[in-house]
Amino acid sequence: MQNKILLGTGNQGKLKEFHYYINHFQLFKNYTILNLKDFNLSIEPDENGNDFDENSKIKSIFYFQNLDLKTLSDDSGFIVNNFNNFPGIKTARAGKEMGGEQKVIDYIYTQLKKDIIEAIFYCSLCLVGEGTPVTVLGQVKGTILPSPKGNNGFGYDPYFIPENNTKTFAEMSSEEKLLCSHRYDAFKKLSNQTL
Repeated sequence: MQNKILLGTGNQGKLKEFHYYINHFQLFKNYTILNLKDFNLSIEPDENGNDFDENSKIKSIFYFQNLDLKTLSDDSGFIVNNFNNFPGIKTARAGKEMGGEQKVIDYIYTQLKKDIIEAIFYCSLCLVGEGTPVTVLGQVKGTILPSPKGNNGFGYDPYFIPENNTKTFAEMSSEEKLLCSHRYDAFKKLSNQTL
């Protein structure tokens, strides 16, 4: 196996966060870190898992098998409490299918008819190489706002206030968000594994 590792995501926001956490937790120190832009791969993994862990594993195995590189992938999203795991593993897809993040939030508020909607953001990381895949699940509880606040971050960051905070992820400085997010929790757990 080459001393290289692939970050298996095409999402540029995630990619930046991956690099931050790899440096923060001093992971993969002796590896050359590659991303999907370094390859001309015309096929994509079929994310047909039943939960975040399954989907992150599907992605990592797919890239490992197609590119013969140790691969770190994630699957992330949020679940609204007591709302049938919505949007869950379809968080990104729901935004595309419904016409944007605001449409997803509007749907949630219309259906639940509550003033405060609690949710949990999840991030599953899966590292696949020659040995047994390593999978960890990070999470952060919080509340979903009916309209966006803040201009930083990506995806649903403007709608989510993590527990024990008063600002959305998008209102925080980059480092503030990076140190209290679901992805931080997942990378922290990954850093405690024998890799």
